[in-house]
Amino acid sequence: ADQNITVGPEHSTMEENVLYTIKLIQHARKVSELIRLAGTMDEEASAEVKECPPMPTAPAQEMKQEEETYPPNLKSKDETPFMLGEPIILPELGREVTKEILYKSVATICAHAGYDSAMQSSLQVLTDVAEDFFKKFTKLLRHSVDREDLYGNSGFADAMERVFHEMRLGSVTRLHDFYQNRVLLYRHQWQKQCQGLVQQYEALLPSVKREPDELVRFKTELESEEDIPEIHFPAMADGDCVDELQSSLEPGFQMLHSLEQEVAIKYGTI
Repeated sequence: ADQNITVGPEHSTMEENVLYTIKLIQHARKVSELIRLAGTMDEEASAEVKECPPMPTAPAQEMKQEEETYPPNLKSKDETPFMLGEPIILPELGREVTKEILYKSVATICAHAGYDSAMQSSLQVLTDVAEDFFKKFTKLLRHSVDREDLYGNSGFADAMERVFHEMRLGSVTRLHDFYQNRVLLYRHQWQKQCQGLVQQYEALLPSVKREPDELVRFKTELESEEDIPEIHFPAMADGDCVDELQSSLEPGFQMLHSLEQEVAIKYGTI
């Protein structure tokens, strides 16, 4: 029964770079809102100036993009248990716990794509679609492996490569390309976006924090009647519009957190 299954965090935790990117999107939205509020300070004198929130903490593991190699399927020389041929024990998951983890994965992907909230029924439909895809994929993989055992090599590098082509997914190497571009590069782009917004907001803080009597200062020492009082205004922004960012992911984070806790408590991951 699923109630007796213990799923370790290594098999149920979402990918750290994906989660970090979601936090960056949330942070960018918050800073963008602070910039908008800073622009209304002159109209709302009573508005409180808020410090810029700190950047989310990056994953401890160093992010690196692998250089293109030949052959293209030669990806890493790290001495992982898999590369060393050591056995990897995977838990046997029942339908219920598998559906829970898949549901959380779908919600994470939606948040990573920029959606801040979704109806439960919509997430359930997407989860059902993903489940149907994996069922078809694994059935073809089972059939491909059995066919190679009976008739030998089919002309593909391995059974997995054959199934990728049968499912019209291209080559297995596209997974590597997808991860490099849609995960690592996407994360880097949001890091730069956040840094730019933080710098823009911090540039506004000196002018926002000045007292009213400091905004307009008159030169008090007049040498003659022709002297004209000097009026000093703080440097104004260049008026460029801030790019519209994706909406806040706070509801999505709360949803993902509750799902993760629910799965962890229910199936003994914590």
